[in-house]
Amino acid sequence: MKTSQSDSAVTLVRQVAVIVLVAAFLSLPVWLVGIPQTGDGSTHVGYQFHFSQQFWHGDFYPRWLAGSNKGYGSPIFFVQYPFPYFVTALLRPITWFSATTTREAHELGLYCLLVLVAAGLAARTWFRRRYSSLASTIGAVVYISLPYIVGQTIYERASLGELAAFVWMPLIFLLCDRLHPVRFSVLTGIGVLFALLIFSNVLTAALFAPVMVLYPVFVGRQSGTPLIRRVAPMFAAFIIGTGVAAAYVFPMLSYHHLFNAGAVPRHHPYAELGRSLVSISRSDWSNYHIIIPGALAAFCVILLVALYVWRADAGLIRRLLVLGTLAAGAAMLVPGLGPKLIQLSGLKTTGFDSYNGFVARMLFTLLFTAGLGVLAYCRISREETDDGESFLLAVCCIAFLLMLPWSAILWKTMPVFGDVIQFPWRLCAVLTVAVGGLFAAAVDDCLLHRESSRGKPSLRVMVSAAVVVVVASNMIWRVDQKFRHPSTPHYDATRDVDPMYNTYVPDNQLVAFAKILGTSPETWQVAPTPYVEGVRADLTGSPGSVQVTREGPRKLLVSVQSEGNARVQIGQLNFPLWKIVPAENAPRDVSLGTSDGGLIELSVGPGRHDFWLVFDAGRSARWGDIVTLVSVVLIAAGLLIAGLKSRQAQRDADKRLVTS
Repeated sequence: MKTSQSDSAVTLVRQVAVIVLVAAFLSLPVWLVGIPQTGDGSTHVGYQFHFSQQFWHGDFYPRWLAGSNKGYGSPIFFVQYPFPYFVTALLRPITWFSATTTREAHELGLYCLLVLVAAGLAARTWFRRRYSSLASTIGAVVYISLPYIVGQTIYERASLGELAAFVWMPLIFLLCDRLHPVRFSVLTGIGVLFALLIFSNVLTAALFAPVMVLYPVFVGRQSGTPLIRRVAPMFAAFIIGTGVAAAYVFPMLSYHHLFNAGAVPRHHPYAELGRSLVSISRSDWSNYHIIIPGALAAFCVILLVALYVWRADAGLIRRLLVLGTLAAGAAMLVPGLGPKLIQLSGLKTTGFDSYNGFVARMLFTLLFTAGLGVLAYCRISREETDDGESFLLAVCCIAFLLMLPWSAILWKTMPVFGDVIQFPWRLCAVLTVAVGGLFAAAVDDCLLHRESSRGKPSLRVMVSAAVVVVVASNMIWRVDQKFRHPSTPHYDATRDVDPMYNTYVPDNQLVAFAKILGTSPETWQVAPTPYVEGVRADLTGSPGSVQVTREGPRKLLVSVQSEGNARVQIGQLNFPLWKIVPAENAPRDVSLGTSDGGLIELSVGPGRHDFWLVFDAGRSARWGDIVTLVSVVLIAAGLLIAGLKSRQAQRDADKRLVTS
């Protein structure tokens, strides 16, 4: 492993400023106008509107969004990652955005800027442990400019949680490099970072967890440390991370059966797993103005990289494996080959067209990104190549292959894992981090050995390749249009529908509930309907009256006066966690049920009934909150004690030195 010297203050400030300026430029339309009106942009704006509103009214973890779905409520935050919404809610008191329909979009845009800056600084910190200051900065700039982060995560999908994952993954690698000898501060640091990764995007955390386990296994081989001592600390870190993230993890695991992830691809076939394995289908050629230049550019990059691989200072078997990986990706440029492989695997797929050529664009992103990573490895490949860098190459190749149709049979044999991950191209997040590390290593090697390239890619070749990859692949995502014609979603209460409602509304009530919302399960389009303040309530079956008062986002006071047996429909989605709590006039003959449209429906007897309807998150949520709080307190106390012991040991050492 290479070691690095500390930076001077001036050098550090200048290079940090470069990273900040590049991040600010890359996210310019986002923090000036708001998050883009593409992908999940409108969904995030709606979530943030209700999350911030409830948070600043005392509901510090709004798992039930009372105002979502046009006021009928949503339990989505039992499964939705909370990190971006907490951060953005906390930004509100220090921002200058007025209370308009775009306030949340602007706040989320500022969040994107801060996270992109943090991702660059985190990557530089990781690289700086191994490489020179300049190489680390160049590597960090390229890292945050790669197409999966800029073109896809920010501008195409507005995936706010996945964006934050690019901060935590480099920092986890950094602490893994410092894991031995095991120290409490490092171990808990990895655990806390893993918890933040879970809070940011639990699917990315699931994909990155095997990399975390295997990294110290491979990197520590030459140290002589037994395998169990290299692996055990990582599992301890997972336990710590799960404890810190318990407020999110416990309820999610307890109530996951109430959410049907398979409902999304059933109603929206574009979300089928088979369609997410990246290739070019014949229908993609309708976007010929993108497909043709993208395919030609990707093929040229792969061909150039293959030439350098063949000349690399690596064993024949390793070179053949890397060339085979590149060939497997390049073969997907043949129209129809990928879909044919998916069909042969038996993976259920109703078609292979994708929205606006998304899957084909992902293929170009993979080819460009993986090509840059392999090119970087060609620069550093030699007999004494660092184990960490070899591991990053392995991660790069494996992640790359798992996103291609060649792996369809593997996804077919593990359907449960496929249903959880949903889209195999999520592995591009892991690929991007690995490529960032390889590129920083290559630049450092170029700076150290300017005169001894001997057929390897030079600094000029590496920088030129990075520029081509960044510019060409981000153009494929049409980032230039977002700069020239920026737009942002407006919060519209008359169209405020959680697009994930089909995952938590039972199938037999789904169509009727969608009709109430002004939509249908097979479309994302929502008809504008008047938004009614307060909670709707109707009494049928008997003369009488009903009044509902909202005493909090999860608590409703219901007063019913009925002359006979009647039914009361409450304008809130009936999720299984609602329960009746008696008030002063205890309810008699009152039972809780569900209407045909999925709303709360009460059966009441004659007389007056006063009671509360309470959305009780249950013991799992309460225990999760407690475990998170206790974990944070114990970690803080442990770090304090470890710091005091370290300081005392230093004082004792100084005394012994003076005495001697």
